[in-house]
Amino acid sequence: MPDVDPMFSRQLLSAQLQAARKKAGYSQLDVQRETTWSLSKVMRLESGRVKISTTDLRALAIFYNLSEEESRRLEQIAKEAREQPWWHEYRDLLSEGFQSYLGYEASAAVIRNFETLFIPGLLQTEGYARALLKQSVVPEKDELLDLRMKRQERMLGESSETELRFLIDEAALRRVVVKPEVMAAQVDHLESLNSLDHVSVGVVPFKRGLYPLLRSPYVIFEFPRAEQERVVYLENPDGSVILNNKATVGVQRSVEDYLEAFWDVENRYAQTISEWRRANAPG
Repeated sequence: MPDVDPMFSRQLLSAQLQAARKKAGYSQLDVQRETTWSLSKVMRLESGRVKISTTDLRALAIFYNLSEEESRRLEQIAKEAREQPWWHEYRDLLSEGFQSYLGYEASAAVIRNFETLFIPGLLQTEGYARALLKQSVVPEKDELLDLRMKRQERMLGESSETELRFLIDEAALRRVVVKPEVMAAQVDHLESLNSLDHVSVGVVPFKRGLYPLLRSPYVIFEFPRAEQERVVYLENPDGSVILNNKATVGVQRSVEDYLEAFWDVENRYAQTISEWRRANAPG
């Protein structure tokens, strides 16, 4: 099972505490009256903005009449939530949304990543990544490059238990963001990564024309526990949006729509990076 990121555990605990309260038929005000905590404390605990102590968690478990097994599971999640994430030293550089993203990434059993304009971050060579960061407005370029390389070590190494599936539009491979020799090395790198047992790299060639959801990059996270809903991370021009399995965006587009689109593109439109390379070899 993949490592569980503390931030992801905090979000999971928040959702399960709310679900347990509602299942027991109580409001937040009922909890406040029973525990004599302030209402703001109840709200903060349920939102995941503060860490919950074992004593407080057990008090809630008794009030909600949870089974011993349910209580132990919540205590384990709370313990995981109190740990420091591996990326803790970079926390001041990261938005709250990207911190959540890293939590999902570290905790997922399967990650499906579709990109239209650039090579996915986990697949970028150092030269390619450095060129992209050079164009960014953030001052901490070296620190962010170091973070990206460490993410790759964790997710692409032999010890990784996360299945990684990537789909890249041909436009990302044709866009020369660095010198031609660095771009060639990037394609070499993609082909090398595709040979790993837990990594799949597909390319959607121009000749396939239009295909489902080609306009927006997205990442789908699936988790090992049955109660953990899939999450989609969307990158839009006006910022990033995170959706859970029940949410919709735009014209009633659900997370399942993104999953079905990924499957469709992967099976009907894409080819492996090696196939794409052979088809575009000189001569």
